[in-house]
Amino acid sequence: TSAAPNPDSNPLISSLDHIHIHAADPMASIRFYESCFGAEHLGSIPSGEGGRNHGVLLGGQLLVISEFPPGMSPKEPPEAGDGALLSGFGVAHFGLQTDDLDSALSRLRDAGAQIHGEPRQTDSIRFAYATVPDGVVIELVELHLPARLRPFLPLLKGVNQAIHLTRRALAKQLFE
Repeated sequence: TSAAPNPDSNPLISSLDHIHIHAADPMASIRFYESCFGAEHLGSIPSGEGGRNHGVLLGGQLLVISEFPPGMSPKEPPEAGDGALLSGFGVAHFGLQTDDLDSALSRLRDAGAQIHGEPRQTDSIRFAYATVPDGVVIELVELHLPARLRPFLPLLKGVNQAIHLTRRALAKQLFE
């Protein structure tokens, strides 16, 4: 068993830095995230393999989208099941929070994404999964918090906006 983290200690990891996606067509993938989710293409920097790493800001988080490096090539992704590819390893999906799950799903359908079933709901979240370009599985999450937690929503939105603006300012400097 692991010990509970000490909130007074200096954590080894301070935050999620980025999610890196290899794409057969990086610009098409960037356009998808821009049109479906309002992501912002910040620019690009040279990759270690001689190509370009494109910085894309999505919900205060940084996606790095690049072409496949030499010696690697895209393959048809395996079928996706309940929130993950049916065969593979590692990351099952990444989650994106939305205030309007139905509108987000409509945009994804219009863009040709594969939606995996109708939205479901647990006690506090309504969610659905989709496969988007490059075989990436995402989960869209819409919060439905109990009354005792609803007063924290404006605080959460404020913190998320502050993170978004800070990451944007830093990443724009890096990717310009």
